[in-house]
Amino acid sequence: MALIDTLRDQILNGALRPGAELVQTDLAARFGVSRIPVRDALQGLAAERLVRVIPNKGAQVIALTRDELSEAYDLRLLLETDLIHRAARQAGPEDHAEALHCLRKSDLEAGRPGWATGDAAFHSALYAPARRPRQMAMVEELRRCCALHSAQYDSLITKTEQWLDEHQSIFDTWARGRADVAAALLAQHIEAARSLLLAQMV
Repeated sequence: MALIDTLRDQILNGALRPGAELVQTDLAARFGVSRIPVRDALQGLAAERLVRVIPNKGAQVIALTRDELSEAYDLRLLLETDLIHRAARQAGPEDHAEALHCLRKSDLEAGRPGWATGDAAFHSALYAPARRPRQMAMVEELRRCCALHSAQYDSLITKTEQWLDEHQSIFDTWARGRADVAAALLAQHIEAARSLLLAQMV
C-alpha cells in the first residue's frame, strides 16, 4: 500500500486524531523511507483537505470546530440530496445492481474498522447516475471531513442497526425512482448523523 493510502486510512479510521501533528522526520523513520515520499504523501493529503501543511515541518490532521462541522453537514444536505434526486430519475438496472452490491458490502463492514470506506462507496454508488463529477468531488471532501471526526467516538457504532435500516430504505426508494422520497430520507439520515456527532463533542 502506498504511503498516502496508509496515512489516509489511519486518518479516516481514527488512528490519527484530528489535530495530530505529522512530522516528516518521524514519519520517514516510522515507515523506513526518505523524507521525499513523506512530503509527497502529505501534499497529496493536503490536496484532499485531510491535513494542512506546516512549512518546513510536516502537517497536521485537520480539526474542525462544532460550527465548522455543522456547516459541512449543511453543505452535504444541499449537495447530496440534489445528487440523489437527480440520480434516482436517471439510474438504470446496472446502476441499481452496483448500488445494491455496495449496500450489501457496507452491511458486512458495518461496525468494523474501516466501515467508513464501505459507507462512502454505497453513497457514491447512489449518486453516480447523476453524472455530476464536480459536485461529487465536493461531497467526497465534505464526507471525509465528517468521517475523520466521527471515527473518534466509539458510541457512534451503537447506532449501526439504525444506519443500516436507513440505508436500506434510501436504496429501496432510490431504486424505484421515487426521487423526492429518497432525498427526504437521505436528509433525515444526514441530519441524524450530524446530531449524534455534535452531541459527542463536549
